[in-house]
Amino acid sequence: MKADDAVVRDFLTRARVARLATRSPKGAAALAPLWFVHVDGRLYFATGRDTVAARNAAANPAVVVLLDDGERGPVLRLHGRATVQPSTPPPAVMARIGRKYYLGGWRNELGHARLWRLRTRYYGQSAPATIVVEPGEAELLRRL
Repeated sequence: MKADDAVVRDFLTRARVARLATRSPKGAAALAPLWFVHVDGRLYFATGRDTVAARNAAANPAVVVLLDDGERGPVLRLHGRATVQPSTPPPAVMARIGRKYYLGGWRNELGHARLWRLRTRYYGQSAPATIVVEPGEAELLRRL
C-alpha cells in the first residue's frame, strides 16, 4: 500500500508516538520513540542534532517508521527516506506539534507539570534538528 492510502492517513492521525528505525554508518540498527506530525505528505520529528536517530538518519537516509494506535490492533510499517535539517521545524510544523501534544492533551500536560523543568533540561542538551521523512511503501503487520 502507498503512503497516501486512507489506512495510512488514519494511522498517522491517531498515532501519538512513532518508532523511528535507523542504521548507523556501520550498519547497527537503532529504534527511537519520537513525537511526530504529518504535514503535506511528510513526517516531521523534532529532536536534537546529537541524538542517535539524527546522526544515523544523516548517515543513512533509508529509515523505517512503526506506528500503532495504542490498541491491540495491527502495526503500520512505513519505509521512507530521511533528511536531517540542523534547525527546529518550520513554524507551521511547530504549531501542529503544539496542537497535537500540548493543547490536545492539556489535562495530561497539566498533570505532568512537575516534569516541565526536567523536559526543558532534556531538550536543552543538544542543538535542535528536524528529521523529515518522505514515506514510501507501507504495510500492516499483525501483532503476535
